[in-house]
Amino acid sequence: MTELSPAATEAHRAIEAIWRIESARLIAGLVRVVGDIGTAEELAQDALVAALEQWPISGVPEKPGAWLMGTARHHAIDLLRRRQTLQRKHEEIGRDIQQAQEDTGPASSWRAIQSYRRMPGSRSPSACSAA
Repeated sequence: MTELSPAATEAHRAIEAIWRIESARLIAGLVRVVGDIGTAEELAQDALVAALEQWPISGVPEKPGAWLMGTARHHAIDLLRRRQTLQRKHEEIGRDIQQAQEDTGPASSWRAIQSYRRMPGSRSPSACSAA
């Protein structure tokens, strides 16, 4: 296992202390944004991971709690946008399917029945309903 530099070790200690102080406030603020405590906790942890990756290199920011909240909020906004886009796409697919079903209508169903009757080895619809 690689040993951390003294600056990285100091940054990790600072992150641990900041996390203990700020995590509850961070999660509470995120719950107000996303409306779900589980998602808020995940977003807070993502911000913590970002801090663990960046702060040993760039140094601990002047306002670490604000940095964590800003990072987590940006991730929350991205998540909400992805969810909205997914919902919109599902609605579009549903409308397309409904439109396709309406376009085919009874005439298409009648053609399908007629082509089924002409298939070799198929039973007539009356024989199917009697079975």
